[in-house]
Amino acid sequence: MSQEEKSTLSGGDYEVDDVTAGAEPWEPIETKLVLWSLAVAAIVLILGLIFVPTSILH
Repeated sequence: MSQEEKSTLSGGDYEVDDVTAGAEPWEPIETKLVLWSLAVAAIVLILGLIFVPTSILH
């Protein structure tokens, strides 16, 4: 398969090894950053759901 044929948007011709060939290893600090970001986002969402409706009603 030529490079021109691989440059289409179709992903059916790619294998997992083709996609992850140049990927860097996942560091433990990156896992912590993702988990803390999700936790902070969940807390902000809950606080927003509590405070926004009460501020509109008053």
